[in-house]
Amino acid sequence: MNSTLIQKYNIPGPRYTSYPTVPFWDKKGIAIDDWKKTVVKSFNESNDSEGISVYIHLPFCESLCTFCACHKKITKRHEVEQPYIETVLKEWDLYCDLLGKRPKIREIHLGGGTPTFFSSENLKKLIDGIFKRADKFEIFDFSYEGHPNHASEEQLQTLYDLGSRRNSFGIQDYDPIVQNAIHRVQSFEQVKKVNDLSRKIGYESISHDLIFGLPFQTEDSIRNTIKNTIALK
Repeated sequence: MNSTLIQKYNIPGPRYTSYPTVPFWDKKGIAIDDWKKTVVKSFNESNDSEGISVYIHLPFCESLCTFCACHKKITKRHEVEQPYIETVLKEWDLYCDLLGKRPKIREIHLGGGTPTFFSSENLKKLIDGIFKRADKFEIFDFSYEGHPNHASEEQLQTLYDLGSRRNSFGIQDYDPIVQNAIHRVQSFEQVKKVNDLSRKIGYESISHDLIFGLPFQTEDSIRNTIKNTIALK
């Protein structure tokens, strides 16, 4: 490990969720008509030949993970689900009206937040609403993020039936001291249960997110987390 590189890059920086990254955005913004033209141009260049990718952000979580830098809303009030889904679908209608023809979706990803915060009924309403005005491309991939403590068999089955074959769970670390420090407590047994359910249902890809550099992590705790993860292969 190169200590010089660690010292050089051990500073806060933007997340690579866009290019150019946010600090380099033009603060004057872009005129709405120019933005619309850019969206339509990009859509027309790829829709028929490659399909398009759709990301839907579902921001609600029942508790706050202290390492999280994503946009999130912390609540246990699940009545927020339905109006949020309805608003997303209204926004989707605006895009579809602008684009002028049916999108061909190659990839769709549900991120958060915690997508499995939402009930099976509302997840189905969301995906059905998207494809009411769109078609699946000949090559199609549907993935989502979930929380091991908030991912029931019904939710996993519903998302599978809607076309998902890939899910991802935020594990981060198995050490109880680390978990308590980051406010992300889930047992290995619970993770194994969700992992096994996913395999039973038929998911082809199951991902586990791990984070290194969390409070109270040690070399031994990281090794143990990796060992537990490998045991679930």
